[in-house]
Amino acid sequence: MRKSDESGYDSFIMEEVERCLNNLAYGEIIITIHDSRVVQIEKREKRRFFRIENRDCSIRAEKKIKS
Repeated sequence: MRKSDESGYDSFIMEEVERCLNNLAYGEIIITIHDSRVVQIEKREKRRFFRIENRDCSIRAEKKIKS
C-alpha cells in the first residue's frame, strides 16, 4: 500500500469510500484504478422490496391501493 501524499488525496479517497459504505444497505462499490491511482468510485445501490400476503410485491400493492 502506498503512503499518503502531502495533498491528502489518499485520505480524501478513503473518506469517499467510507461515505459510500455508510450509506449502502445492499449493492456494490466499484473502485476503478489507472496507473496505481484511484480515478473513479461507483456506487450501485440495490433496493429490496418484500412481498406481502397476497404474494404481490409491495410496490404493485401500493399502486393498487392508490387507484
